[in-house]
Amino acid sequence: MAKTWQFRQFDFEDIYSFQHALKDIDRLFLLRPPHLTDVQAYIVPLLSAAKESGVKLIVFLSIQSADSNKWTPHYKIEQAIKKSGLNYVFLRAGFFMQNFLLEIKSDLVERNEIFVPAGSNRFSFIDAKELAEVASNILLDTSTASQEYTLTGTSPMDYYRVATIATEGLGRKIQYTNPSPLWFILKKMLRGRKFMFAFVQVLLYRFNRVPAADQYKHTLQKQLHRPPKSLGAFFIEHQEALSEK
Repeated sequence: MAKTWQFRQFDFEDIYSFQHALKDIDRLFLLRPPHLTDVQAYIVPLLSAAKESGVKLIVFLSIQSADSNKWTPHYKIEQAIKKSGLNYVFLRAGFFMQNFLLEIKSDLVERNEIFVPAGSNRFSFIDAKELAEVASNILLDTSTASQEYTLTGTSPMDYYRVATIATEGLGRKIQYTNPSPLWFILKKMLRGRKFMFAFVQVLLYRFNRVPAADQYKHTLQKQLHRPPKSLGAFFIEHQEALSEK
């Protein structure tokens, strides 16, 4: 029998859209829009509506170390979900490889550099498509109970190593410039970004690291039942997109 899809209007900023959007829904994938930071105003009412509508499970796309970084909206959302009494799965993902196709792309294409204020901190990178596969499998598993996963894809590496991998995958020299937080913020603002956006980026690169206990658990591989995509394979796959000016 062919599957049918139903699209419904939903708006985090319109509480009156919640009831219709959640009708006959028992599982919910929650992704916070980047511009919404007031959890009490936008997320908590949605959680209340979800519980009233009979939602049995929320799969929330969080960030690694959210449980220890109380300044992040993700920490506040996790706490709100726990208080709601709903079953949940928190997917605390590493940095998405797709960032190299978005925020970091112009630096790669126009200047052959990676311009992020990460110092020598190490990160695990994950393909967003593989994250989506894990999330969909969890949503389809009717036996799922509340759990928290730190999804580590690649082994942790600093951006000096990332630059070396990018050099090999893209076929040209890529340099990690390691800007200071202040220089990063100033440069981003000169390129049209708002101060708060650049400031949050600094916080993420400085504090959003893979917890030591999770660095080599290979959680993503266990969820996929296969080795996850490597960063080198990602750069080779997107070589053309990251070479066009």
